[in-house]
Amino acid sequence: MDHQTYVEGSVAENEKVMTMKDWILVSLFMMIPIANIVLLFMWAFGSDGNLNRKNWSKATLLLMAILLGLYFVIGTIIAIITFILIAMEGQ
Repeated sequence: MDHQTYVEGSVAENEKVMTMKDWILVSLFMMIPIANIVLLFMWAFGSDGNLNRKNWSKATLLLMAILLGLYFVIGTIIAIITFILIAMEGQ
């Protein structure tokens, strides 16, 4: 038995390394509005699927949540500063 055949035969389907074609398809799917977020949740929390894509989806969702939180905090700070400046201008 050839080493390559042994390695490929011993790896579970969901643990196989994703090919460049797979990653290109994932990138194309991520360009579709709304569907990209739905797909991220399906890939991240679905029971089956490739573990590489599953972990990538979880990391992407985590980064999106962190950025959304930062946008909210920065937006709130800018709004407060704006209200203060407007109030000071009226005096």
